[in-house]
Amino acid sequence: MRAMNPFPPSGIGSDAFGPSPPRAVPVDVYTASYRVSGQTTTRFGRVADIVNQVTSSHLVVEHATVSEHADPTATIGALQVLVTLDEILIVVAEEAAAEARPEMRIPKRPVRAQVALPPFRLTGAVHVSPGSRPIDGILNSTDRFLAMTEVTVASGAHPELGRTAPAAAIQRRLAHLILVLDDERPDELLADVLDQATAERWLKPREPSPER
Repeated sequence: MRAMNPFPPSGIGSDAFGPSPPRAVPVDVYTASYRVSGQTTTRFGRVADIVNQVTSSHLVVEHATVSEHADPTATIGALQVLVTLDEILIVVAEEAAAEARPEMRIPKRPVRAQVALPPFRLTGAVHVSPGSRPIDGILNSTDRFLAMTEVTVASGAHPELGRTAPAAAIQRRLAHLILVLDDERPDELLADVLDQATAERWLKPREPSPER
């Protein structure tokens, strides 16, 4: 007689909260002088996570094509290109724009913004935590790369580099300007993070404490 398994299989795997398996994601990487197009291997599904979670000093791009902004017709192919993270301005990975798993999703609200990353100008939405001002959400993040969605990229010096993308990661430290253009829900901040009873208690004036 076969012994019964005391731990029957469930619908949730043992690695439900573990990292996803590595996969090759198409990327376009822009520095001030170069564009590197190819694939990078990552376990992460969102473009900002791909670069923020790199543990070395360089992003590895495989099966790459390298072009120079000053001469886009002169391209070089390489099996691997190492791009220093310190010089990366923008990373576009359209395949990596998928939503995070529900159990890992952090609620955020979109804020319309424009970012000057010479020689580029980007317009799109950045996402900040409910209850925070846009400037706080943008500046107080610990991540090196900031995510933008519904992005339009333009370049006065190199107009041929203009494009749109569902998502991109930009290096905040190298941005010359970050303009907040519009906050879609500025009046809902308190309601987003506090229940009504707590909000009323916070807003109620405090009575002066009796003197001892």
